[in-house]
Amino acid sequence: MRLKIAKESLVNVLSHVVGAVERRHTLNILSNVKIQANQQALTITGSDLEVELVASTTLAEGACLQPGETTVPARKLMDICKSLPAAAIVDLQITEDQRCILKSGASRFVLGTLPAEDYPLLTTENTQGTQVQVTERELKRLFEKTAFAMAVQDVRFYLTGTLLEIDDSQLRAVTTDGHRLALCETLASSNAGQLVQAIVPRKAVGELQRLLSIEDEQLTLLIGRELLNVTISTPSRDKEQGDITVRFTTKLIDGKFPDYRRVIPRGGDKKVVIAHDVFKQSLQRVSILSNEKLRGVFLNFGADSLQLRANNPEQDEAVEDLAIQYADTPMEMSFNAQYILDVLSVLDGDDVAMTMTEANQSVLVQDPTQQNQTYVVMPMRV
Repeated sequence: MRLKIAKESLVNVLSHVVGAVERRHTLNILSNVKIQANQQALTITGSDLEVELVASTTLAEGACLQPGETTVPARKLMDICKSLPAAAIVDLQITEDQRCILKSGASRFVLGTLPAEDYPLLTTENTQGTQVQVTERELKRLFEKTAFAMAVQDVRFYLTGTLLEIDDSQLRAVTTDGHRLALCETLASSNAGQLVQAIVPRKAVGELQRLLSIEDEQLTLLIGRELLNVTISTPSRDKEQGDITVRFTTKLIDGKFPDYRRVIPRGGDKKVVIAHDVFKQSLQRVSILSNEKLRGVFLNFGADSLQLRANNPEQDEAVEDLAIQYADTPMEMSFNAQYILDVLSVLDGDDVAMTMTEANQSVLVQDPTQQNQTYVVMPMRV
């Protein structure tokens, strides 16, 4: 195989797949990317056997001097290419003894390779599964508004991902770590005749957020029993290069997501409306003096007033008073400040509405103008 390509073009394709590659893996070959070149296209594949990314782009005439395929260390190749001058041309050649020689200007690098036929690929399901049509912008929004509430490390492995749920004409993303819950939904069309659920792993969610744009391009998600597939086309930053098409495949988490509907509090009779930015900034200030481990902050609701209070074992204390809209009986609750701040960071409106029942019951947090986003935060036990 021999390929002559602009450094920017090679980096563009590589950057779409390198996120799937683990630096250290029990299978050495999964530290590599698979490179395939022919007269028409360059295709690079990265995988960790959970997430697989395949990026393809058309090649300029004469760029591929000799078709072929190989695998080379992903991070080393990326770091070498990034370190080259902006207008550099990369001459990538695989020798007969299966070594990769990369030349550019006065620089010459030799990388070890492993056979392309040994590169493990996720089994791609044909057209078996549920097809869901949704725009890139809306799919990206679903993940951005809910990803923060995924569990990081939990024996309940099904909480370490995002639930995608297709119901009638709604596509819903739900996450929870047992202390808070995030739900966001959007309109979508599908061929599902019944409720369909799939749990997308944390890493896959992160890669999708990175790949998706805020354009209104229509995407088709294919959700099977074990895999989720979607193909995303992104314009190249290099005028000499064609668009980059990325085929994204991820394994789904095999488990049953809890019935999140039972967690969402209904019939709350105590309603509070607070100015979003004022509340967020006050909470950030007061939480500075909260217990570093628990991050507990007291919220004392009174008639059209809210007092935020925090203290710690070093006898430090912070108190701040806010004007709010509240006309019910006084009530004090304690929350992990970060949980509330995470919700405030994904709400875009001018106001925040909190619906409560009792001091020890979970609270519903929403933007009054956005009914398709719902957040639930559990109070701390004092």
